[in-house]
Amino acid sequence: MNIWSVDMQSVPEHRGTATTKYMIPKESLEHETGGTYLGLAGVFEVSEGATLAAHRHPTHEYWFVLQGSGVMQVGDEARHIKVGDLIYTTPNTPHMFTADPTDVFRAFVFAQSYPGRGSAHIDVELTPVTPI
Repeated sequence: MNIWSVDMQSVPEHRGTATTKYMIPKESLEHETGGTYLGLAGVFEVSEGATLAAHRHPTHEYWFVLQGSGVMQVGDEARHIKVGDLIYTTPNTPHMFTADPTDVFRAFVFAQSYPGRGSAHIDVELTPVTPI
């Protein structure tokens, strides 16, 4: 599972007028994402204690956590995620998410799609595992 956190060093840019935290370094996913286009971008919510059903899709999907926390499972690995984390899911990898019972979970999501493949979700069975 790929998770990066905003808790990292900023890089000064634009003649010192801004800083950037490169959670995914420039060009580092060029090989994996070549030939894609921006398939979607949005903000989604999962209610307190609810589980986002297991699914997969033919896109590179990225979640940036804005509010709340919970357990993200990608394939056979589960981890706790929190505000400031960026999660990357490779195409066709089954994943699901369970929000902590104390707060609504909200994330900015965007996905890179391949021409002709779309971004439709396909429901799958995924046996929950204990988070590391």
